[in-house]
Amino acid sequence: MTVSKTKSARPVVLILAGGKGERFWPRSRERTPKQLQKVYSSKTLLEETLIRAKKVTSISRIYIGCNEGLKKSILATHKGLSDKNFIIEPEGKNTAPIIALASLQLEKMHPGAVHIILSADHYISPLSEFKKTIDRAVKAAEEGFLVTIGIRPTRPEMGYGYIESSGSKDGLYSNISSFREKPGLSVAVEYLESGRHYWNAGIFIWSGKTILQEFENHAKHIIEPVRNALQKKGKNAIAAVFRGLKSEPVDIAIMEKSRKIVMVPASFTWDDVGSWLSLERICSHDDHDNVFIAGTAKSSLFTRNSTGNIVSSSTGLVALLGVNDLVIVEDGDVIMISTKEKFSEIKELIAEVRKNPSLQKYLV
Repeated sequence: MTVSKTKSARPVVLILAGGKGERFWPRSRERTPKQLQKVYSSKTLLEETLIRAKKVTSISRIYIGCNEGLKKSILATHKGLSDKNFIIEPEGKNTAPIIALASLQLEKMHPGAVHIILSADHYISPLSEFKKTIDRAVKAAEEGFLVTIGIRPTRPEMGYGYIESSGSKDGLYSNISSFREKPGLSVAVEYLESGRHYWNAGIFIWSGKTILQEFENHAKHIIEPVRNALQKKGKNAIAAVFRGLKSEPVDIAIMEKSRKIVMVPASFTWDDVGSWLSLERICSHDDHDNVFIAGTAKSSLFTRNSTGNIVSSSTGLVALLGVNDLVIVEDGDVIMISTKEKFSEIKELIAEVRKNPSLQKYLV
């Protein structure tokens, strides 16, 4: 494969922040989704991501991809941002359409720059290793590659996609032999033990020129109508195009088809903050493996003969007696209680709530 080198100025960062975060309900709601919540620290998930982005570029080169309503919420709650820091998607259609839209706009504003794509709901530590990994990925992107960050698996995880490495090149990056979808338990155990498989973190690095060319090669049905809508210079034109696009992740639209893909292994600790269950891996435990996320200084947890519970509360004391492996979340006008075993059905529960007109207020 022949690649062209693109030496750029400081990279630009696109933070994908358009998700609904339903698996963090009731804390995460339509107007204040999880990326605007303080989940594992005193900062919101978006603030944590902005701090990471500032390690590799300046605030004037950081952009947040989201809808117009969420933009207003972000500007009201996150200082230091302006209208110029946003790429607006009319509606959520997974990652490929928003990345196509952003790539066209960013290449026009910052021609030749490397684009770093981050998600607003990741846990990453330490920042110094994050920067080292991204710096290596930027060098590969400047050689004309599409770069994905691979995470060395620490458990047989069935909820993540995997990347199979076929060997490293010059110690900078690894070639990829295949992408693997979310496996069953036995296959996940094989991946963990193989030494060749990495979790797909959904962190991408590429030049604007390269990603636009790959959209032309593999996803014309996305890039052409989006480009035409931008040339018409109207929100209505872009909205009309997005209505007609199918929901498609960039992994399937581009990454699994391109011949320019390489992987840079991460040297940092990573977790997808996907649901309340993920906080077991991130937050501290008491002596009985209970996790407590305190919404205020006044909130506290007291337990007796209770183990493995995840509790989030902002008001007063939560006392647990003889209960195990529960998820308990209090958020103002809603208390949600689930077993860990059944928590995967949270989206189905929300869908049922949504069908009841009298319960709509508990979702917004």
